[in-house]
Amino acid sequence: MSGLKESMEALLELRDEAERAFSDPLGESGVYEYILKEKSLNSGKTVRERDALSPQNCHACPLWESRHADIFYFNPTHAEVLSVIAFPEMSGSLLAPDAEEMYEKQMAAISLSRSKRALVSLLKCPSSSLSAEYADRCRNFLKDDMSRFSPSLMILFGMDLAHYILRTDKPYEEIRAAKKSYKVNGIRTYVTYSQRECIDNPSFKRAVWEDLKAIGRAIG
Repeated sequence: MSGLKESMEALLELRDEAERAFSDPLGESGVYEYILKEKSLNSGKTVRERDALSPQNCHACPLWESRHADIFYFNPTHAEVLSVIAFPEMSGSLLAPDAEEMYEKQMAAISLSRSKRALVSLLKCPSSSLSAEYADRCRNFLKDDMSRFSPSLMILFGMDLAHYILRTDKPYEEIRAAKKSYKVNGIRTYVTYSQRECIDNPSFKRAVWEDLKAIGRAIG
């Protein structure tokens, strides 16, 4: 009986993996909005102009109230590797100074120069946690990032972020980069702890190093 149970669990696992491989985790779900605004012309007439929603003009969730004018990072126009974190810091920077220092060391450890990588966040406005409700409002912006940078590989830093993007609640040990990779919208994707998770719990650093070695091998 135990053998049958194990076989069934293996089949269900294969089904889940196949669904993830061929699904669109960041797919459209009625959250891509447009803003209609008035535009004055030289003639004094007014026209209705339909502008695509962007992180700068989005008011789809309350996080816009904490938005900073510009959240800058040293990103190239094209990146082989796209690093994704859950949200920017409340200070308005993508990463706090200690987390940014750790991220730069991690990238140096796998010999990934700034010209080959980009760093973005799922939520585009500062937050202290990842809300699936708010993430639903921002996921198309992440799709835009993926299209703009056109990476061949993506790294998800953070367990809440990974669970949201991969649509799974499996524990870290089952989804970590050292054990498997995923396809998210056609991009090979790896999971590891975020810099903040490592700072708050230094015991995670060894696991992240193992993950980074696997990512480094994949980059080649």
